[in-house]
Amino acid sequence: MGMIQFEWTKLFRMKIFYFFMCVTILLIIGLFVRNYAYQDIITSERIEHFKHHTSEISSQLATDQKDLEDIGEQADPHLIESIEAGRSLHEKLFELITALEDDEQLDALQIENRVYELALNYQSLGKHYPMSAADMEYETMLNEDLLMKELPKENLTSSIQLAVFMKQVSQYALSTFVFLILLIIVGTPVLKEFDDHTIKLTYALPISSKQMILSKWISLCVAGISWLIVTFVTSFTVAKLFGYAEKGSLDYPFFTEDMTLISASEYLQQVMIMSIFYLCMLMGLFIFLSFLIKNSYIVYIVASILFIGNYIVLQSDLSYAWLPWNYQEMDLLILQTDSFSWIALLGMICVTVVLLMLSIVASKRREY
Repeated sequence: MGMIQFEWTKLFRMKIFYFFMCVTILLIIGLFVRNYAYQDIITSERIEHFKHHTSEISSQLATDQKDLEDIGEQADPHLIESIEAGRSLHEKLFELITALEDDEQLDALQIENRVYELALNYQSLGKHYPMSAADMEYETMLNEDLLMKELPKENLTSSIQLAVFMKQVSQYALSTFVFLILLIIVGTPVLKEFDDHTIKLTYALPISSKQMILSKWISLCVAGISWLIVTFVTSFTVAKLFGYAEKGSLDYPFFTEDMTLISASEYLQQVMIMSIFYLCMLMGLFIFLSFLIKNSYIVYIVASILFIGNYIVLQSDLSYAWLPWNYQEMDLLILQTDSFSWIALLGMICVTVVLLMLSIVASKRREY
């Protein structure tokens, strides 16, 4: 316990860790303020979105009606059916726009589903609607789930709703470059011992290599998890106090990669569990690299290459939910499926144990 406190004290003597905590809090608050200011714009954009659809239908209706006038008595039944379908769709779109302008959000969801139903029929008649059939089906699925839970639709990139805002913070905070910065900050005291050769003093203490490695690893894990707690608590507190959390808001649905729905509570639960174990694995990797290489600049370079290389792989659609190291992009991996990846969790535990064992072996080579 004494060694852990010693390592912990070294970290918290560094002002940069406090600075990183403060910057994290300020960025979360800034993101919320930005989202709050964007609320009216979101509504306007949504209205403009459907006004554009209305304009598209109006243009096609005008063309079809002119063609009908030109044909005269030899009217084409298919053309007449298209005009009737277009008129019904146009009227429903106007009704949807009115509901959005009046802020009748749940009514708007029901009307929107009806719009997509009419639009699919309109497309089946060979006419154009500015959304694909697949997109309309996914939106209908989401709307039906929201109606069942009596929740309004949120903009996932600019929401002040509790669960959706926490999801947005998780997406930004639990990502490659933030993890890399955190690793460099909390790991600096460990590497500093190698740079100024004070590691020799640690070896002079009556402790085993196992105790030394575990104490350093635990101190780094506590630091990382402390930052994680600050991130989640800040996002929750800001959204709870100044945003809104309607009844059942933690049931807000998010689409997974295979287009199934996962609730916000399930998503956040998985994020919290996986991020803790991922951070523990990450700190194990850093300890191993530190005792293997024993040079801060080279360790930073190697860690950066590993992170950036893995990021490039993930952006190339080569991410797999069962690979523990892929969770450096937490949001991407959590939303791959609607089920918890126990394989990845067990993998993180196993990789952490192996890294710590290798670190103990590396620490016995004391050539400095």
